[in-house]
Amino acid sequence: MQSYSKKFQIWWKRFRLALGDTFQEYAKRTKVSGIWLLRPTRTTGVSRFVWSSLLISLFILAVYLSLQLWIKFYSYPILNTIAEDIAITDVPFPGITVCSPQIINEDRVEKLMDRLYIPPSYDRSQVAEGFSYLNAFTDQTWSPSNTSMYDLTHEILRLNNMTMYKTAMEVGAGCSDFVKRCFWGNVEFPCRQKHEYLSFSPTTSFMGSCCSFNYHPQNLSYVPFSANTFGVDGGLSFIGFEGSPENISTGLIVFVHHPIDFATEAASSVTITTNAESFIEVFPTMQASSADVLELPPKKRDCLTSEDVSQAVYRQAACLLECESRIIMQKCKCVPYHLPNFSDTPMRECQLNDSLNYSKDFDKFKSVRCEDCLPNCHDVTYSTLAYKTDILLHNYSVNHFYANLNYSEDMFIAHIFLTRQVVPSIHKVTVMSWVGLLSDLGGVFNLCLGLSMVSVVEFVYYFTYRLKLNYKMRSVLMQS
Repeated sequence: MQSYSKKFQIWWKRFRLALGDTFQEYAKRTKVSGIWLLRPTRTTGVSRFVWSSLLISLFILAVYLSLQLWIKFYSYPILNTIAEDIAITDVPFPGITVCSPQIINEDRVEKLMDRLYIPPSYDRSQVAEGFSYLNAFTDQTWSPSNTSMYDLTHEILRLNNMTMYKTAMEVGAGCSDFVKRCFWGNVEFPCRQKHEYLSFSPTTSFMGSCCSFNYHPQNLSYVPFSANTFGVDGGLSFIGFEGSPENISTGLIVFVHHPIDFATEAASSVTITTNAESFIEVFPTMQASSADVLELPPKKRDCLTSEDVSQAVYRQAACLLECESRIIMQKCKCVPYHLPNFSDTPMRECQLNDSLNYSKDFDKFKSVRCEDCLPNCHDVTYSTLAYKTDILLHNYSVNHFYANLNYSEDMFIAHIFLTRQVVPSIHKVTVMSWVGLLSDLGGVFNLCLGLSMVSVVEFVYYFTYRLKLNYKMRSVLMQS
């Protein structure tokens, strides 16, 4: 132990003397501002101490400013900038999804029961009441009035080979209920024709059964169409009814979303009511990312592309629904009828007898955080502004759109259109690149100490190679 301590003392003495020799040599020959004043022949005593303190203070300042630059570069690398506006012909017209707040339509329940086989031993009124358990999958505030009623309805549906999806579409208000006449601009088209673009089709969302226009979330080859003009004359209009006069609810919900997105809670929405003509103005916004941004890790740029997840088309809305489906499957061992099937293997559809277990964890399902589902790096988002007028004002219009309009107390008219000829574009760009970061770091050290890249190379040379040579020389001198 004593021999080891003695060897260390010898090594430390040699190293300390070699370090002093190297520093003197460095101070004598370096071009770095201020270092030459640390030579013994230049400053001594108080002046040497003051000058050393000043150089150390400037070095600490340079390190501090460099850390601030690094934090800015690493923590906040993205900046949103407003780019040139884009013509609406280059922006897809949004998908439109219309849903009723009432999941169960009583008239439709009665019509369905007339078509179902119901054994005489079953109470028809109790079977009808059991359909209300469909609310458990879409209504957060719903609570059952009789916890055993669903058994009868579940058994009847099983006897008639009725899936929950088909049942929900049968008993919920849909396209045939509240979409009667459809127009693109002022030209009428059949609402439920087989057309890639101009057609309404039955769909589902988090609100149950719905009716959608320009809605193709699972068609990866679909190319969205665009409007060639703005205003009412270049958009979608439809005339409909909220339900039967005996079963009028409080309005309909219109969701405006990307045509290849599922209608989710994040979509912009507007409530339209009966006895009113609603005008829904749509404001698209283009979002894009520069090549420098795409080179950053997804977590840093806070967005994803299809290449990042190895998918043909990546959409955040689909990712969130898939994440929610996985959580529901883990908890309930089934997936509710209104969620799409994202799995390659068939998953069990939730039945009425699963409704109570599902409703217990409803809040958990809706509040699940899917951190991997980042926004799209290239996307179009839609915001809306709506206003309405009395539907009877059409009597004073000379527009042929209102010709042969048979008024009904549960009738409504909705116009959905783009309001501007151009669309704003927001680009994500990097606050600074690696080249910019190096330039700023060089500027900081040059400002504080007059350093350059040559100064760094010079410093490394003296305190590696020259230090090693001076250490060998000190070793020889001490041995002799």
